[in-house]
Amino acid sequence: MDYDQNLYLTFLEKMYLIRRFEQKVYEFAERGLVFGSTHLEVGEEATAVGTLLNIKRSDYMIATHRGHGQELLKGTDVNAMMAEMIGKATGICGGRVGSMHVTDASVNNLGAQGIIGASFPISVGVGLALNLLGQKDKILISFFGDGATNQGNFYESLNMADIWKVPVFFVCVNNLYGMGTAYCSTCNIEIYKKATFFNIKSDYCDGNDVAAVYNKSKEIIDYVRTKRLPALLELKTYRTIGHSAFDKHPYRTKEEIEDWKKKDPIKRTEDILLKNGTPKEKIDKLKKRIDTTVDDAAAFAAQSPYPVYDDSLEQ
Repeated sequence: MDYDQNLYLTFLEKMYLIRRFEQKVYEFAERGLVFGSTHLEVGEEATAVGTLLNIKRSDYMIATHRGHGQELLKGTDVNAMMAEMIGKATGICGGRVGSMHVTDASVNNLGAQGIIGASFPISVGVGLALNLLGQKDKILISFFGDGATNQGNFYESLNMADIWKVPVFFVCVNNLYGMGTAYCSTCNIEIYKKATFFNIKSDYCDGNDVAAVYNKSKEIIDYVRTKRLPALLELKTYRTIGHSAFDKHPYRTKEEIEDWKKKDPIKRTEDILLKNGTPKEKIDKLKKRIDTTVDDAAAFAAQSPYPVYDDSLEQ
């Protein structure tokens, strides 16, 4: 891909939005304002940005439990997302689902799945529905993590996806760890190769290189959309924080974390912009604008009321 300053600025803007959003959610969690657990994607931002910039608003999406960035990039309002994180009535789901189950029908986000691997059969069903309804202009993008790929329903769903020829773009965000267990200690087969067992087009790329993710995703999405066939992309990345907000990740070394921080997708994108002549002041202005957006969203969420209890929900 030829260098395009505006596109790289868009990459930076979207990734930085996710990063600042996640940092603010972490602050809320530390203050005890997040009900239940929350799983953040600090370090993985390029996987959401590079894929979803190629997806249409009319396309469908299934996110992961670590899916705040995916949900923001699909088009959910940042204020409504932030309010949902702390259970407020102004949240996108009325404050009733919190961090791990965000759904937004207005942008065809079918909902994040808190149960690992639950998205696979759902995704095949959605793809089949698109075929049966004749919606040939739409596809489904379905995100999942490396920890889900050793489950039986992963293989069963890939088999059915091939049999039924469903227009589903499966995206594996491989951050190398399923909770505290390294993927390499559970399986010797690279994830993208598993799809080839079922005649499904598959590939992989550096999940911390947003331009590489964007280019590869564009190629595969065009294939899924035109051929009406499933495909899979494995994105190798790394979460530089714990599995959940309060995980101190003792299963990883400081050296490993620091090594991956050097591959930070936001820093890499900034470096490319600066190298190609973008003034630092322009980058700083962009980041300041995003800081204000996230701070305003946090203030909106904090000032919003909690939902009114309705006993009819108990019937």
